[in-house]
Amino acid sequence: MVNYTFLFTLLLTIVALTLPDLASTSISPGSHSVSSQSQSAHTARSPKAASGTEAPKSLHQLITLKDGTTKEQFQAYKQQLIKQGTDVKFDYELIKGFAISIAPSQVQSFKTDPLIKSIEKDSEVHIA
Repeated sequence: MVNYTFLFTLLLTIVALTLPDLASTSISPGSHSVSSQSQSAHTARSPKAASGTEAPKSLHQLITLKDGTTKEQFQAYKQQLIKQGTDVKFDYELIKGFAISIAPSQVQSFKTDPLIKSIEKDSEVHIA
């Protein structure tokens, strides 16, 4: 069986290496919205909501940080995600990205985070 996560990572790495971002960005550590996410967003991930109904399913997402992110910023961002209770499944240091599981209500905060280049649904990749 083919490891689709590896193939996806390889594809992203190739794209990142062949199409570098021409505009350099200034990134200041600690100034991203992931550090200001509320803790209540993480409690929504519990198996049962307070009413006894099923809690929303977690979404499996891939996030990549902007070009120019340093190794130190990447590691600090990962630690901040873990500290806030985000389920970090994999980290891809070469492309500065993470595979994470989050509540649907958290997606928008990642989309507006100035350090994040992209957030997309994590899915299997098939080769024809």
